[in-house]
Amino acid sequence: MRSNRRTFLKTTAAAAAASALPMVRAFAAEELKLASFVPPTHSIWVNPITPWAKEVEAKSGGKMTVRLFPSMQLGGKPPELYRQMATGIADIVFTLPGYTSGDFPMLSMTELPGTAESAEDGTRKLWANMKFFEKELEAAKVLMLWNSDNAGLMSREKPIRTLADMKGMRIRTPSAAQSAQLEALGAIPVSMPVTQIYNSLERGVIDATMIPLSAMLDFKLLEVVKHLTTGAPLGRSPFMVTMNRKRYEGLPPDLKKVIDDTTGLEMSLGGARSYDKKNTEALDQAKKQREVYVLPADEFKKWMDVFQPVIKNTAAEADKKGLPGSAFLKAYNLTS
Repeated sequence: MRSNRRTFLKTTAAAAAASALPMVRAFAAEELKLASFVPPTHSIWVNPITPWAKEVEAKSGGKMTVRLFPSMQLGGKPPELYRQMATGIADIVFTLPGYTSGDFPMLSMTELPGTAESAEDGTRKLWANMKFFEKELEAAKVLMLWNSDNAGLMSREKPIRTLADMKGMRIRTPSAAQSAQLEALGAIPVSMPVTQIYNSLERGVIDATMIPLSAMLDFKLLEVVKHLTTGAPLGRSPFMVTMNRKRYEGLPPDLKKVIDDTTGLEMSLGGARSYDKKNTEALDQAKKQREVYVLPADEFKKWMDVFQPVIKNTAAEADKKGLPGSAFLKAYNLTS
């Protein structure tokens, strides 16, 4: 009797465990790892990325979660982020294509002067002209793609008020495209991720930085600069949140729909508006603490005249490589 009872209990337990396995598998959540170089206090991390992660979990009924890794917590350096996504180290990344400009020749053209009047304007143009960028982004499912806010020049000691002031200054640049602009202005471009700017300014490694004004608050740059120049016809950086395409395509249809329904142009506009809002806040704060100089109309024209050969040469170089450089200028109304 005892032997039969033990056999019965073991059989019942085994059957229960076996029947539970499919249920465990059925309710195991898909976890997506999202990595970036920005700190968790960054405006874009705070909004829209963190709210989006919560929305994904809610709309999937808990079947899919987004685990956030700010400040390069998955290892590596900021310029490696897109490749981390492409190779599957991270499922999703928030990064700057300008960090590896050679991989994104057409996206780099959106950094030319005169492409946009604001982050929102530039973002709408990015999505309206997505055909130009599809090939270089083929490894990714583009979740968000938007422009930065208006760029400015922040200097440590020497104020920048004229084209002549730029000559010989060592100025941080985020990309090859913006390096070409600085060289045309007579400056010496120094390429580095945004996370290195504060220390480089403080130690005198660079004299100034060319960067969106919102970065003054996100990276506390007001602490190490004395002068700010705005109103210059400078290029603006595109930012993106991309997902490994194979990872996306491997999701069940209902979870792919959650991704589709919560990303795209409208989500990207949220990022753009966040930058534009932070831009205004940063400028207001800078006016209270530092010297802020607005480039006058006659000086603006001088800078734009300098940039015209840069714009034409960039398109010509793209055309030589079989890329639609001239078509891009036409689409963005940059042809003279």
